[in-house]
Amino acid sequence: MRSHTAQNGTEAKSGEKTVPRSPENDWIARPTRLLKTRIGQRPAAQIKLMEDISIVRISDIQFIKMREEWNSLLERSLTNEMFLLWEWIYSWWDVFKDGNRELYILCGKNSRGEMIGLAPFYLQKSSVLGIVRRHILRLCSSLETYPDHLDIIATEDYGESFLEAVLKYLIQNDQDWDLIKLEGVCENSIIKRYLTSAPPKVKKLLVTSVPDSKCPYLVIDRSFEDYLKSFSAKKRQTLLRKRRVLMNREKAVFKKVQRDEEPEKYIRELFALHGERARQKGIRTTFSGENLIAFHKKIVHLLLKDDKVVLAFLYNGFNPLVSYYCIKHNKKVYYYQAGLSQEGERKSAGTVLFSLLLEDAFAEKYKEFDFLRGSEEYKSFWTKNYRENYSIALRKDNVTNRMAYSLDGLWRYVLSRFHRTYKPGGPNGKAEDREMEHIQDDHSSTEKIISSRNSEIDLSSSRDLF
Repeated sequence: MRSHTAQNGTEAKSGEKTVPRSPENDWIARPTRLLKTRIGQRPAAQIKLMEDISIVRISDIQFIKMREEWNSLLERSLTNEMFLLWEWIYSWWDVFKDGNRELYILCGKNSRGEMIGLAPFYLQKSSVLGIVRRHILRLCSSLETYPDHLDIIATEDYGESFLEAVLKYLIQNDQDWDLIKLEGVCENSIIKRYLTSAPPKVKKLLVTSVPDSKCPYLVIDRSFEDYLKSFSAKKRQTLLRKRRVLMNREKAVFKKVQRDEEPEKYIRELFALHGERARQKGIRTTFSGENLIAFHKKIVHLLLKDDKVVLAFLYNGFNPLVSYYCIKHNKKVYYYQAGLSQEGERKSAGTVLFSLLLEDAFAEKYKEFDFLRGSEEYKSFWTKNYRENYSIALRKDNVTNRMAYSLDGLWRYVLSRFHRTYKPGGPNGKAEDREMEHIQDDHSSTEKIISSRNSEIDLSSSRDLF
């Protein structure tokens, strides 16, 4: 995996326009600063390939029965990420479907009848100021579970051609939707590359693209011991001392849920620890409630038997100190959520357990540890690399969408004057000298107003420090 570096522009083919990237710290983009592109036609060779692709909308029943076929295509796709797994999308839909939603999954097949692409969309009925009803096309699971690195699912040979066929289908069926809003889109995705390459105007569809969130990650290309040697002597010695004190002197017990165990008890302990931490910080979190517990019970049950779930704890006797919840997929470990008790904070349990999980990832030869969204400073204790998610919207040029577009920009501007992201640390603000016990509420929406003048905001990602 490459390290993320800021670019002045995206690479373009000969004769195509290069689109400048937004600055790394430009998290709130006003409408006048949004990237504007138009959907159009590709060269003749690609059009020919596109014409060989048929697009059909699959039913709910078809989706439920296509687990093996779906995941097989995902394994061969350009964007093979955990949030695109059939199990994740099925579990989300099974729990969160309601009368205001319907699946809108598009399947692409080539002239030989082979499935070469899937576009995992759903339609959401929405309103502006409670007056105008709209149908918004979104990527599956994008609201309640806050996924990252989203994209269409397509093989390398058909990536852009499949997306072009999908867009053509959506234009031909534009009575189905009023707005297409794609959040958490991977910076290297087929969607991002194609829609920001500025093809000519067709049908007056306006595309806007803004940075959504940063996703730190750690490349695993050496031993854990060699990785620790990259730390300063003080940082390394402090970490190892905390491990010795908690694991040897305090006799903390490390527990990882096994594939043959019933996970419900441990899932509820995770939610309880997470809720306790939120109350300590005075934060309102959406990582709570029976629906979300039901979702995670279902997804853990489906993935644990394939050894794709890491649900790990440190206990002091029978009392849980800390819990981390990770998913393993495609030789990557994704850190999804955590909980920490007050006692665990005092004993540096979060730092210790995180280091143990990282050590396991190194020992098991995973290629990457993905911290997922959230650029909080505590993550820089472990890595400096990150990728970006983008929020991409496609609008039809009419009065309703122009009004919604203006209101959205105004709402972002107003919120930016009031909300702040809490940034922990000592007086010098150095992550190295900081107690790394700041558990991030990476995948829940939180609300808190901090009066510090030095606080910053990441409104577009809807993630505050937990």
